[in-house]
Amino acid sequence: MLGLGFVLMVESIVASAIDKALEAVLRKVSEGKKLSTEDLVVLMLGLFQGIRKDVAETNKRIDALYEMMSRNYEALNSRVNEVNDSLIKKIDEINNRLVEKIDETNKRIDAVNDSLSKRIDALYELMGRNYEALNNRINAINDALSRKIEETNKRIDETNKRIDTLYDLLGKIYETLIKQATTTQKQ
Repeated sequence: MLGLGFVLMVESIVASAIDKALEAVLRKVSEGKKLSTEDLVVLMLGLFQGIRKDVAETNKRIDALYEMMSRNYEALNSRVNEVNDSLIKKIDEINNRLVEKIDETNKRIDAVNDSLSKRIDALYELMGRNYEALNNRINAINDALSRKIEETNKRIDETNKRIDTLYDLLGKIYETLIKQATTTQKQ
């Protein structure tokens, strides 16, 4: 394989030869002379060399544009990364603040729950004491009523005995009156 330096040297020699031959052909054209087939080939080679120079120049411009685009892309990518990092940092800060506020709110909710639980426990305890006191009063009233009912029943029993005794006595008086009336009639 031939080295790159050798290839470039050969291209330079060929380009120089084509340039000299092209100058001669262009003099013939300016003098109005008839061109030979070789002259036409030299014109075509000159044209191809010009096109090749234009293509090479265009390629250099494309390469320069590509490099510029690459630099712009890298700069833009760097800027996007900076903005992205900044946004992520801001989002993290906002998230941290939200987490702190949620924690504070949860602590307040826990404090309110503890306070309410203590108040509810106190109410249950008070209701328990009130229920117990009310139950004791009901039992005392019930005991007092039971005693009064027993006393009343005893009185009723004594009164019934006296009524029974009275009926017995009235029955005896009635019998005695009937006997007396029958005896008086017989006489």
